[in-house]
Amino acid sequence: MSSGKNNLENLARAGQLVAEPTSADEIGRLLRGAEDRLRDSRNSSLSAPSRFILAYGVSHALALAALRAEGYRPVSSKGHRKIIFQALGITAGASTELWTALDRYHDRRNAAEYEAAPPASEAEAKDLVELTAKLQNLVTDRIKRNHPELLKK
Repeated sequence: MSSGKNNLENLARAGQLVAEPTSADEIGRLLRGAEDRLRDSRNSSLSAPSRFILAYGVSHALALAALRAEGYRPVSSKGHRKIIFQALGITAGASTELWTALDRYHDRRNAAEYEAAPPASEAEAKDLVELTAKLQNLVTDRIKRNHPELLKK
């Protein structure tokens, strides 16, 4: 058994994840939605905060798709969104640099949404869009390679 699978099992034992089978329909919905919103997040006629929120939604959907493809979902509790970003090294083969940047943007999004922090800047929006495009490639490649049955023809 791979160490990645062991790590996901450990997170499940710790109560952060729940083992739950997925389906090609679920993965397809997550990937198609991510693709549509990533395209929208590149629309320069939208404000930087809007593009940032769109890109954040894409990164979340992709991270969730990667986790679901491995047969897990986060528990519905505080921090349930954060764990899916922190597991990206296991679920998508993301570099530490990539998943920690996405995790920081998760915190940035929460600060703007819940703590009245200033909205995302143009530089933050552009960076998150670029990082999310990298994540899209990693997630789709990983699912194609490890779980092709989850991709509809």
